[in-house]
Amino acid sequence: MIKCILPWINFGTNTLGRPRVCGYSDFQAQWKKIFEDEGLSWPPPPESEIPQHLKDSEFGREWVQWRDKLENSDISQQWNGRYFRDIRKAFMSGEWPENCNRCKYVEESGGTSKRMDENHLWHDKYKGWLKSTLESGRVLYQPPHVDVRTGTVCNSKCIHCGPGASSKWQEDKPLIGKYTNLPDIEIDNTWIAQDNSFWDQLDIAQIDRYNFLGGESFANKRHNQFIKKLSDSPYAKDVEVQYVTNGTLLNKAFLLTLNKFKKIKLRLSVDASDEAGEYFRYPLNWFDWCDRIETLNSFIADRENFDVAFQWTCSNISMFYLTATYDVLSVKFPNIRFLPENHVTDPIHLSAQTLPPSVKEMISRSIQKYPRISGYDKFDFYINHMLSKDLWPEHGSTFLNYLNDIDEVRGLNWRHSFKEMVKYVE
Repeated sequence: MIKCILPWINFGTNTLGRPRVCGYSDFQAQWKKIFEDEGLSWPPPPESEIPQHLKDSEFGREWVQWRDKLENSDISQQWNGRYFRDIRKAFMSGEWPENCNRCKYVEESGGTSKRMDENHLWHDKYKGWLKSTLESGRVLYQPPHVDVRTGTVCNSKCIHCGPGASSKWQEDKPLIGKYTNLPDIEIDNTWIAQDNSFWDQLDIAQIDRYNFLGGESFANKRHNQFIKKLSDSPYAKDVEVQYVTNGTLLNKAFLLTLNKFKKIKLRLSVDASDEAGEYFRYPLNWFDWCDRIETLNSFIADRENFDVAFQWTCSNISMFYLTATYDVLSVKFPNIRFLPENHVTDPIHLSAQTLPPSVKEMISRSIQKYPRISGYDKFDFYINHMLSKDLWPEHGSTFLNYLNDIDEVRGLNWRHSFKEMVKYVE
């Protein structure tokens, strides 16, 4: 197995500011393995019960710094902290780190993983850097790529999301704490706020690639200030920027700012069109969104530095709308590609595996017969994933209750919005 290049080149965060290798990281599994290697139980005991000698040890200090996000440490410290070092050492030994369970699963299921995609882009360019890694997993340089989740500020409350990634979910108080994706947690965005040092730690003279995802990055004022500063700097012509965005805040001014960079990748999150799409990404207005995307579609027509694609996520609902969504978007926006990039694992009641077996077979046949999807082989994984487990008996009722509860709180009607699905799941 070729090592994943990301632990050697990419420093990431989650929305709460905890460092990680990439957006697919299972960092809890990784830290569980680290604690077990130290002969300690997981999860860690409360702060008051941690022995002082452990707090004072190098391991204890590194754990506390990681746990406390970037408020008591900085990128340079975390880049060579225990978490990153152990992941590099596992890859150097030819093993899958616990952190990388998602890519391992995708590859074992016949899919194209993020590891494979990122290695295709970056491995040849940076493979020489792997040879300089110390036996401890430490590297002697700072990360050239930064992958920042810009906090939880967002203007949407997508049905497969939750308060840990979108502040707008706090409006639906009756649902908070009722489902696994809607934990009752206290969100603290101070690590990335205006008066925090995080943005000042980003050395724009050294970093040549930024990846931003929220929340909704374009709703984050501090991000907008930073990207304007970066675009006006002499480094912009050598910098790549990438976003996963809902697209609702994109306008001509943002596009002109982004146009100053060497390369711009925009991934527009979309699951379905029209009324189904509005329910997915509430409070989206489909027609207003299409107007904004048409501005983007026209803007990029003669600009080679823009790489724009719709990013579709596999769930038990979106599988009903895959081919229709592709038809609508490919006709309306010919300059924007269509990419399948993700699949829902949490909440499990929105996983594609949570459908009746007969319905899965029907969906599978309809996709396999569809001739127009570009890169059809990429969908083999989603079909294999959907068919690999039958979660309907355990989670089907939760799925239906979840939609009914959303209807009640938001004044919606999922049976009307998801007409193509309703006859198969009730």
